[in-house]
Amino acid sequence: MRILYITNGYKPHRWAGTETYTAGIAEEIAGRGHTVDVLCAGDWEKGGEYWNGVGEDIQNGILVRRINLNWAKSPDPFGYLYNNPVVAGYLEMFLRVGKYDLVHVTSCETLSASVFQAVKSAGLPLVFSITDFWMLCPRINLLHGNGSNCTGQTRPEECLDCLLMESRWYPKARKIIPEKILFPELGLISKHPFLTRRRGLRGMVGNVADRKSMLMHALTLPNYLVTASSFVRDVFLSNGVNVPISVQSYGHDLSWLKSYKGKSESNMLRFGYIGQLINSKGVHLVLQALDHLAQRYLDKISVVIYGNINHTPSYGQQLREMAAGYANVTFGGTYPHSDSAHVFSSIDVLLVPSLWFDFPLIIYEAFATHTPVIATNLGGMAEAVMTDKNGLLFERGDAADLAWQIQRLLDEPELLHRLTQGIPKVRTVNEEVDSLEQKYDELVHAGTINID
Repeated sequence: MRILYITNGYKPHRWAGTETYTAGIAEEIAGRGHTVDVLCAGDWEKGGEYWNGVGEDIQNGILVRRINLNWAKSPDPFGYLYNNPVVAGYLEMFLRVGKYDLVHVTSCETLSASVFQAVKSAGLPLVFSITDFWMLCPRINLLHGNGSNCTGQTRPEECLDCLLMESRWYPKARKIIPEKILFPELGLISKHPFLTRRRGLRGMVGNVADRKSMLMHALTLPNYLVTASSFVRDVFLSNGVNVPISVQSYGHDLSWLKSYKGKSESNMLRFGYIGQLINSKGVHLVLQALDHLAQRYLDKISVVIYGNINHTPSYGQQLREMAAGYANVTFGGTYPHSDSAHVFSSIDVLLVPSLWFDFPLIIYEAFATHTPVIATNLGGMAEAVMTDKNGLLFERGDAADLAWQIQRLLDEPELLHRLTQGIPKVRTVNEEVDSLEQKYDELVHAGTINID
């Protein structure tokens, strides 16, 4: 088969959960003799024009085409994020000459959901992996502007209100102008791109009602929808998605595990965070938890935080300042996926303090090295981590509760071993691709698929 994967970004430039997942299945499928290409966004904020051409490079034998866009220079910055006629036009042309048998989309975050219609117009089978909440939420993570969790079942004016909370001017205006005046005005402005593309509104104000309508329709186009989380499926169904969504556990690229030799020796209990250093990931809670621990506990632990500290400069600076008083806290930066064995050899417990309905792949990579996890009792994290069996859970945003779970591991010497023994077998990318390959074959040769 000749397969095209469409995603938000691709290694080595972008390397978060969705990128890791996409690369894993793409490389495994290619290794089985199929022809595999990847289409994704390249530059996203550079260039004098909106469209800045398409670059090509090879990653582990896979041809990657990167569409270079400057999103802020589009005629409708908000609208093009979900319905992009320029990308759709390119993809329609590209698919006419590409001779693909099937397209698998793992993220629409950058190229927009217009890719769905382009694939269907080409008459190709379409698979869509739901890896986040972007189809329901412009912020991707179903987090309100005030930091609380959202169901996705919101009115357009509520979404606009939420998005604008990140602007400099809106919170002040919100205190002065009554909702009955402010919300209708936002609604009017949102329908006019010549206004919404201005600085201060760009990307935060747009036609949310049209976005919801277009994306609900887009979700009816794939032949097969799949997600790794029952929680995620249920959220989409509760938001009115009335097509079947299969739940299949992620398969993980564990090729790096061959070089894993177990935990290195240490007289400290070593905690680690691995992921994006952004507020919604709750990294600050790790440092706040240290404030709740007595010195006798602090003397027995160390914390290493992996991630790009400059991803969000203000948040990175906040973390640096919070960590300044702790000699046992270090920032490890980023690392190539192939170095995972070395990283996990010096982490005894992984911390996953996310504030949104997250379902991070890193939990399963920790499990692959028999590393227990302390995670937020929320969303996909609570699906993976079974408290007192393979890890511990703490209440969302509660640094004191996180501290208590850390303290338990010090007060109960047998607990770490017991949690380690309870870790389940991790599904490999090879096992997932066995399933995917069968689905692909059914779609290509029968034109339909039996949904589990």
